[in-house]
Amino acid sequence: MSWAAMYEGETDRAYFDIIIPLVIEDITRRIGTRNVTVPLSSTAQLGKGGRSIESVAAEICAERDAFHVAFIHADTGGRSLEAKMAGRSYAFKEAAFNLCGFPLDRCVIIAPRHETEAWMLADQEAVGLALGYRGDLSELGLPQSPQEADRLVDPKSILATAVHKVRGRRSTSSVQQIIPAIAQRQRIGILRDSPSFQLFESQLIVALRSLGCVN
Repeated sequence: MSWAAMYEGETDRAYFDIIIPLVIEDITRRIGTRNVTVPLSSTAQLGKGGRSIESVAAEICAERDAFHVAFIHADTGGRSLEAKMAGRSYAFKEAAFNLCGFPLDRCVIIAPRHETEAWMLADQEAVGLALGYRGDLSELGLPQSPQEADRLVDPKSILATAVHKVRGRRSTSSVQQIIPAIAQRQRIGILRDSPSFQLFESQLIVALRSLGCVN
């Protein structure tokens, strides 16, 4: 099962290119109807010609034969912007459907609350393992639960602070380098307790069901 994706930045790509296959594999292992082979990275990069709704829809339609599911990433920015983001998110689906009939349920929106780092922080043990930290995780100022991580106003700074406490304030590159390591160590069952992740996963299950991959 191949997939395409549009991300807001390279940090997001480093995280989601690992998490997306892991989540698909977890879902199909639990409720799948058949074996599903998932590429380790997206087969098409969307947003190359711009991230406007029209541009992304045109790219989805132009490359639709290369993938089964299109993922569109957009941080919500918090509750005050969620209603607006919900409308914009649906607009991507609707534009691709209107342009070439790309199925609405196979365009999946990735929308962590505030920032992608909220999902990274959902599993504090994964952060500790990625950092090689063997001390008390509470000393790093990490959220105690996925629900708490989802409510953080500035999860990016929380993660950066934790990295700097362990590795020192060398450079921002330390934060960038740790992201794939966190993703590889995350437990999907823990991440599933994040409210914004639950919304993402529910969309993904619908997409997989439309492809006959799950019950």
